[in-house]
Amino acid sequence: MMNYTLFALVVITLVPGITSIPLGSNSNSNDNDDNQLIINLNDDYFKDYNTNDEETLKYIESSIPNFKKQQNLPPIQSLPIIKSERFLKKGEIPKYILDYAPLVHLYTEEEYLPYDIEDYVKHFHLEFRNKTILTNQTLSLKKLGEYANDPNLNTNDLFLTSDFEFNDNPDWLTGKQNKPNLSSGLIKNAPSVLIVVDKGNGWVDAYWFYFYSFNLGPFVMGGGPYGNHIGDWEHSLMRFYNGLPIFVWMSAHGGGGGYHYKALEKSDIDSKKPIIFSSRGTHANYASVGQHSHDLPFGMLSDFTDRGPLWDPSKNYLGYTWDGEILSPVSNESKPDNFKELNYGDWLLFKGHWGDDKLSPEDPRQRWSPFEWKFIEGPTGPLTKHLNRIKLCQRAKWWNFWKGCPPKNFIKLGEGIEKEDGIVCANLFGWIRPFFLRNLLENLTWGGGLCNLMNLIWG
Repeated sequence: MMNYTLFALVVITLVPGITSIPLGSNSNSNDNDDNQLIINLNDDYFKDYNTNDEETLKYIESSIPNFKKQQNLPPIQSLPIIKSERFLKKGEIPKYILDYAPLVHLYTEEEYLPYDIEDYVKHFHLEFRNKTILTNQTLSLKKLGEYANDPNLNTNDLFLTSDFEFNDNPDWLTGKQNKPNLSSGLIKNAPSVLIVVDKGNGWVDAYWFYFYSFNLGPFVMGGGPYGNHIGDWEHSLMRFYNGLPIFVWMSAHGGGGGYHYKALEKSDIDSKKPIIFSSRGTHANYASVGQHSHDLPFGMLSDFTDRGPLWDPSKNYLGYTWDGEILSPVSNESKPDNFKELNYGDWLLFKGHWGDDKLSPEDPRQRWSPFEWKFIEGPTGPLTKHLNRIKLCQRAKWWNFWKGCPPKNFIKLGEGIEKEDGIVCANLFGWIRPFFLRNLLENLTWGGGLCNLMNLIWG
């Protein structure tokens, strides 16, 4: 066990994760002042996605009248798709996307709550990685869009760099007032961001993005936190076929987990809405409560979720559609109060980082460890999260050499004292009978590498 642990520590220290997919340059379009974003479609991590697994077909057969007349589901297409094969109009956000929007349980003792991106950017100036200051002007989302549209400026290497000290947890960093309303789930001053992508043949992806001003990194073997960064974009994906929710994916540390929609817990108040759990500090998303180990075996690196305040992101959102080339604000027909989307401009085209660059070793706030620096660079924005994906996963992490991304039929439950009864090792344990044998195997593999391996392969 000691040798395996040491090996794992060496791997996490020496092997870098795969970076986000870079976006190309953008250019102005003559189509109602929308903007075009060029993406290398050869960068799709997951080709030949099979949408016709048995579980999916059974679910759709039971939900869509006359579906049995079709032998197979049509494929999900690479973007951009031709206009005749599109399911939605530009700027159209169907009602079913809001009806099935996920609900998010924030952690009970969460220090860093969702925040308003328009207010957030006012605390920053733009700076290149080489520390050259682009501007000291007070920023706004509209200004970010103007910089993104400047043909003489490449925003890839720009960082939102804080004008104020952040180490003492100012209100703009913690968002401490932004707790969901107990009855409605509304957070008045922290809109989510919804980007709807038509994948053709009746397939529609709805990406819900959740913004937090700060990511509190994990504690590893009693030390930390490591990997803190200013600005934090997390998201979930609801994938629909002809208006029916089929799959759900949720982000976690550059990777994430995909599920059949029917497998997830639903709201007691509205049974259409799946439940997602946001972890303490890192805001990684999971399908259950408890301790969730990731990237390292034996629980050395873990997130924690519980049934804290319940947030309904669909009650306050900024809506957009994207077809692989054109990014459009939500239409007035789909959302009558679309003033903010129109007023904020093309901020989504900003390809830079939504927080400070990694602090230098000489900075007194910086600390080194074998795992990670205390403060690392801020994340890039929503359009760098592989919205043209065919499979559910955003990308393949370094250990996923087979590039698998199977949607789970069972919820992977958390561990630890807050875990709830159920299956821990995903699909494989779910099929084991009798139950006492399943429980025995669960106990024998608790916290071990075998359980993690089974989740990766069969989960």
